[in-house]
Amino acid sequence: MYGRFSKALLLSTCLFASATAFGQPGPDARAPGRAMTDAKQQLADLPTARFSLLQAVEAMRRSHLLLQAAKANLRAAAADVVGAGLWTNPVADASYGRSFSNPQNDPVGSVGIGVTQFMETASAPEARRSVARLTEKAVESESELTLRLLAFDVESACVALTGAAAKVQLYAEANAELDRANQIVSARVRAGAAPQYDASRIAVAVAQARAALADAHADLTQARGDLDVAVGPDAGQLQGLPDIDLFEIATPASLSTLLDETTNARPDIVSIRQRAKAAEAQVTVARRNVLPGFSLRGGVYFGTTPGEFGGTLGVGVPLPIIDRGQGAVSAALARAEVANAFGDALTLQATQRVRAFHDETQRRRENFRQYQETGVTLSHGMVQEAEAGYRAGKLSVLELVDAYVAKRDARLRAIELANDARLAEIRLRRAVQAGSAGGQ
Repeated sequence: MYGRFSKALLLSTCLFASATAFGQPGPDARAPGRAMTDAKQQLADLPTARFSLLQAVEAMRRSHLLLQAAKANLRAAAADVVGAGLWTNPVADASYGRSFSNPQNDPVGSVGIGVTQFMETASAPEARRSVARLTEKAVESESELTLRLLAFDVESACVALTGAAAKVQLYAEANAELDRANQIVSARVRAGAAPQYDASRIAVAVAQARAALADAHADLTQARGDLDVAVGPDAGQLQGLPDIDLFEIATPASLSTLLDETTNARPDIVSIRQRAKAAEAQVTVARRNVLPGFSLRGGVYFGTTPGEFGGTLGVGVPLPIIDRGQGAVSAALARAEVANAFGDALTLQATQRVRAFHDETQRRRENFRQYQETGVTLSHGMVQEAEAGYRAGKLSVLELVDAYVAKRDARLRAIELANDARLAEIRLRRAVQAGSAGGQ
């Protein structure tokens, strides 16, 4: 039962934008120079090994304890279907009787043995099994929801780890450029062409850049820890960094398409609808339990005289005098109303959240595209111009340092915008295909 949540499901719902939900990234969403060369990796002290997003999700599927719990929950629901449709067991009884008024005529007494079976004539077992089947379908959807939520957690953690690694690489390259600037400034100070202040100022900038790189490495360590938590016990098998293009951002489909997918296929919405149907079916069970059937008893007895024996046959009927189902039926009706209200509330929350995330995703994607065309492009030539101007004595050390910091911050902002856009796209797909742990 659980095995039907296959790789195809993961690919279509968790790893990539599905054909019904997202298009391919356009050329305007791509950024140049994304490849991390071996020299840059060594400069940033980053691992060279890579693992795919699918490998990360497969590692989660193999060992995550919440998936094991979901499998056990499915088995329990299937067993409940079997148990709900069974009749009660027959009851064997034995009795002994003796006369008190004429004990001399009844010195031994009599012994009776019988079996009683409750006859379910109101079809209550079938009604209970119908409730159990609907509950089982709800549990199946909830198990699928658990898988999707965990897969989205893995994907988000992989993107965050990729962004953290990109920041480490950026800070390492910025430090290398500042070291070159330090050499330029030191040469001018030694030659008497620049004051000692310039050497002190560039030294402060270098120290700040090294501290920023150390912070970036700490953030990278934290991001890797978040991925390990998302993957579970087999996280150690994933060596290196995720093989993800941070700057490849998918275009969301139309809002109407996403809303249709949300309301018709999201597992938590499907599950709560099944539970609402189960609550409605429980009303039938409560009504049938008012007069569910009768008990039938058959037995034999052995009399006081030698060789005397006989048979007994009895019928018992429950009398709905005190309990006429006035409590159980009313409670079942109220629970059905509650379940339907929860379903309507969840559907409304889900559609509202999809609308908001759809708008956010478009805005963040467009913001990233515009910044790529302006901020990053304009920062490329600043360092060369500042270095040439400082060597010629036309610019001060403050302007030289500002050029390096501006270039670094421009590239850093591009990474942050790309990371935010990717995470927004994941949040949108999650809202459409899984929701959140809290059901929104």
